[in-house]
Amino acid sequence: MEIVKKKTYKENYLLKIGIPVFICFTLLAIILDHFKITDPSSRETRFNDINNVTDIILGGVVIAPLFEEFFFRGVFTGKKYLKYISYFGTAFLVIMQQSYFLIPLLILFIILFELKAKNNFQKYSFFINALLFSLMHYKFYDLLNVSSYPSIIGTAGLALVLIWLVLNVGLWSSILAHFIVNGTLISTAIISYENTDKTLKKVETNDFVMTYQYVSLFESDGQVEFSRNKEVKAVNTNMDNINKLFCPNAELKSCISVNSISQLKETKQYKKIRLPDIP
Repeated sequence: MEIVKKKTYKENYLLKIGIPVFICFTLLAIILDHFKITDPSSRETRFNDINNVTDIILGGVVIAPLFEEFFFRGVFTGKKYLKYISYFGTAFLVIMQQSYFLIPLLILFIILFELKAKNNFQKYSFFINALLFSLMHYKFYDLLNVSSYPSIIGTAGLALVLIWLVLNVGLWSSILAHFIVNGTLISTAIISYENTDKTLKKVETNDFVMTYQYVSLFESDGQVEFSRNKEVKAVNTNMDNINKLFCPNAELKSCISVNSISQLKETKQYKKIRLPDIP
């Protein structure tokens, strides 16, 4: 009679820590966001200036998880070429996103992983990698806002779970899990947005008068018009396009600070979806 050996899973503490941390802190972040207790981080608003909902889904559900798993978890597959893809890929993300404050953390991770055979350094490398993955989704100024930390900790918990999947099942499983998590969060955000109040609203200040109305993410053919009497008509567009009309070489907040839109009358139909923290 053939004896079937039961598969033994390793590093199970990653699951025991990662699952409750991910669930608890993600729920806390969602609750705080729902009651508008927190300010939106750069991570929550990075898709706000994308008009096409297909681009949001493609970028957040397909492209981001695929590259992030190769760059952050490929190193744990035991394959040498994937290790170097991880090192250079993560460094590339740091530079492209100008997240230079993460360079010391990246160097620490590489040192710990290369010394993994000594003094349980590999165990430490798991947690540093998870923290690096989480912080990669933020700007430095987000770290000065306490309300960002539930999401930061929750994402680090998810990263520990994804590391466990790579170690015990394979890289494909962490990619699939990442697809599912991001797809669920983005789908929930889109459904929530589509059910928001889309009635016409008006805002008046000493500098400008603005009427606006949310429109469906699935509408297209947007336009922005600027008349001689300083009236703007923007239909089915986002704040980024309006900003480019006024201050093509400056951020909108800088444009407003110098009173460039004084006495402006503005009518807008625009899209602005505040997405949850997408890993």
